[in-house]
Order: sequence, then C-alpha cells, then structure tokens
Amino acid sequence: MQRLRLAEGTPEGLEVWRLALDLDAPVAVDDERLLSQAEWQRAQRLRRHPDVVRAVATRAALRRLLSVHTGIAPEKLMFTHNTFGKPRLKSANGPAFNISHSGHVALIALAPGGAVGVDIERCRSEAELAPLSELVLSPSEQLDHALPFMERWVVKEAVLKALGLGIAEHLQALSVMPAPGPSGTYHLEHSLPISSSLQAWPLSAPSGYAAALGYLDAGCTCYAHGAQGQRDSTTFQEIHHG
Repeated sequence: MQRLRLAEGTPEGLEVWRLALDLDAPVAVDDERLLSQAEWQRAQRLRRHPDVVRAVATRAALRRLLSVHTGIAPEKLMFTHNTFGKPRLKSANGPAFNISHSGHVALIALAPGGAVGVDIERCRSEAELAPLSELVLSPSEQLDHALPFMERWVVKEAVLKALGLGIAEHLQALSVMPAPGPSGTYHLEHSLPISSSLQAWPLSAPSGYAAALGYLDAGCTCYAHGAQGQRDSTTFQEIHHG
C-alpha cells in the first residue's frame, strides 16, 4: 500500500492509501483469514474472480489500517452502521473510513473525526459519457465545461459517500466547480440536506483513472430522513449501464 500525499490545506489527520490489485492472482490466504464470516460470504457471492479479489483484498487492507489506529487485531474488528446505514467501527475511538475500487486500484480513506468519502473510477471518453450528462450534471454544470465529466463524477460520489446519502438520487443536487486560484480544492454548490460545509480535493491517480476525496467536519448534521447508506454502493457503472 502507498500513502498518498494530499493537497495543501487538507485537514490534519486525513489519510488516503492506494492499493494495487493483482486481479489474476488467487485470493490471498492472509487476506481471507482477516475477514468476518459475513464479509467472506458477501465476497463469495460475486460472480467474477477479479471482483472477489478486489473485495477481499480491499477489506483486508482496511482492517489492517484500522488495526494500526485502534490497537485491535484486524480480524477482531467489528463494524456497525449509523442511522443512514453507512458502515463504521463499533469502537467509538476508531477513525471514520471509506473505500473505493475500480479496475486494478483501490483507495482507502481514514479520518480521525467528521465524515470522509473517496472515489476512484476508470476514465471513459467524453463521447461515451455524453448521454449521461442530463442524469448526472446539475443545470449549472451542463453550462460549464471547465472540468471533465469523470472528474466531476468522482467528486460527487466522494462527497455523497461521506454524507452516507444515496448517490443516484442526489447527483444533480451537487455542483462541482473549479475553485478560483491554485487552491487544490473544488468549489461546491448544493441543495443537500446538511448543515455544514462540504470540502473536496482531487487525488493522485494512475494514468486512465480519476479520483477524489470528500470530507465533512465533525459538526455536520444530516437531515435526509430515510436515506439509506446501502445506496453508497451505487457506482458509475450502474449509472452508466442504467
């Protein structure tokens, strides 16, 4: 795993780690043994071997990182869900976290407080993405071409994952614009049901990928009653293929 260097001005304590995945290799025994029975069963239900490798390797890596922060053995960590269904550690002392994977790359974000979201996607041509514009982009974004579609997508997903809100139904409620000056961040406009400011930054990604980090400070309050965190798993591929 490689710890990424974050943009200047990112809140202290935020960490993002990048994991390179060998999708042709068998599932590593050292990874498999760290997972709970429920995690392993979920991975086994995936149809394609690369998907199983991604799921197991990423979850095992998350457990190892959380173990360093909590002092609890990785295989003994226990998870629960908040009121929106977003996963978190049962231990009140553990960091917030979020994961994302696409292709041969996985990202893991950790935050000592507040809420964090991360997303990575393989890039596609603008011509291929054009039919999705009206589904994903807000009216103001459709008039602004300063950022590529995929860059806006990963920022939206990272922010919405941090919130624990359903992604598909809130995409157009969030507008991602370039921030003025060399700030290394984005200007976000939204009509989302929250009472705190949102922040997002681009992340270093391998060629052919786009990635972003989203964050809300510990004082954030979310008012979206009934929003289910399980929808955090909505991916670009699901939107793309309808």
